[in-house]
Amino acid sequence: MTALADGNLADSGDIAGLSALDRKVYAHLADRVVLKRLTRWNEAYKDFPRFVMEYLCARYIDPHNPARGQAIIDKLLKEHYVDSSEVQLIKSEIREKGAYALLGSLAVRLDERADEYWADVPAIASNKVRIAPAVLHEYRDVLLTTGAWGTMRIEWDRRKENDSAPFRVTQFTPFQVTRLSLDDYIERRALFSDDEWIDLLISSIGFEPSRLSQTEKWLYLLRLVPFVEKNYNMLELGPRETGKTFFFRNMSSRVAIVSGGAASQATLFYNAARNVTGIVGVAQVVYFDEIGNTKFQDPEVTISILQDYMSSGQYTRAGRPFTSTASIVMGGNIDCDMLNRRPASKYANLFEPLPEELGQRTAFLDRIHAYLPGWEMPKIVADNYAAGFGFMTDYLAAIFDRLRARNCQGIVEQRARLDGLKSRDLDAVKKTAAGLLKIVYPHRDAESASHPEIAACVDLAVRCRQRVVTELGKIAPAEFRGIVLDVPVD
Repeated sequence: MTALADGNLADSGDIAGLSALDRKVYAHLADRVVLKRLTRWNEAYKDFPRFVMEYLCARYIDPHNPARGQAIIDKLLKEHYVDSSEVQLIKSEIREKGAYALLGSLAVRLDERADEYWADVPAIASNKVRIAPAVLHEYRDVLLTTGAWGTMRIEWDRRKENDSAPFRVTQFTPFQVTRLSLDDYIERRALFSDDEWIDLLISSIGFEPSRLSQTEKWLYLLRLVPFVEKNYNMLELGPRETGKTFFFRNMSSRVAIVSGGAASQATLFYNAARNVTGIVGVAQVVYFDEIGNTKFQDPEVTISILQDYMSSGQYTRAGRPFTSTASIVMGGNIDCDMLNRRPASKYANLFEPLPEELGQRTAFLDRIHAYLPGWEMPKIVADNYAAGFGFMTDYLAAIFDRLRARNCQGIVEQRARLDGLKSRDLDAVKKTAAGLLKIVYPHRDAESASHPEIAACVDLAVRCRQRVVTELGKIAPAEFRGIVLDVPVD
């Protein structure tokens, strides 16, 4: 996108198919948005993380004349992205030519025993690649935590030919947003009505707002709360094909997906053999995909650690204390009556699809701040994908990262009557409502926020926590039955 001096942005008049909101978005935000329909011109790229494709589209494609930019991206990916079947060929190219430019993900770990930093480069199927000190120094914050996608130059270090690690990353350019100001983002929010801003956010996460009801839009916004609220715990069970995994896999590079196998203490918390912190310690959001099929290794211990972490944000492994702000999200399937958009009547409680070691563990379930009703979400069809302008995904993820540092729970405390709630219900309602306030009303404080704005966030927070409490009442009626959360807003 082209931004002119002093914030005057290029004209959108000759871009076909834009709505009035699209033109307003382009007028005020052209340097940080992308035309979402342009990111899906080639089905061959559908498996790329969305934030990667949007970065490339925002950098190379002019929405007034997209063909040239699309050709540049086609060429870039053809020449520099390595398919798994070509790994050995690319390794040979690096050896024979001395160097090769690749596009892919890069992460770094410290091997204390060898006193060496090793890069993990999936593009060449190796987690033992040397890295130039200058590259590590410049990007150490991201490379030693979540890792990053970008372009990199890998050389064959001829001095290491007889070594087991002859490859070396000598250059790296991450896909990143160069302009980022939370204050500017908040100021721009004030230029849009509430409905316009919500529709912009829905387009930004990849869906067409005109195809969704207001309820569906707010549930999509609820999915974003783990990105803006520290140590937030959420469960979403729903029918298949509602985009649960797609959403979290593509929303941010700061998400770790746990899927297709066992969840172990080493993977989640700390690998003592490799001296590597687990994903709970480094990711921003940990998403358990297909939670109903997740197998926990040594479940009694692993789940106990996770349970304590979900309450305190801390855990101890190998005598070492760890503190993290990672949110825990569990997603999975539940059989539904699709005509009436509700769970099938066969379930004794709505935690039943969870693994047995979780589904009856009330202390664990009580730590869930919100149960998102996935049966109220639309199924993913081609017509539901966004066609207009939305924030670049990586830009929005970076903004959300900064919003995590803001504490909006005080707004909820000042405006909602929270008396009478027990500790975990109180914490859940405050965190969910605060997260929604950050997402939809980042320009408001306790004085400027209107009653309808506060009430919209608090009401959804209460409904999603009430679902947790109600279902717990079916499992442990002596402790939870009959609890009704009532939170009026002033």
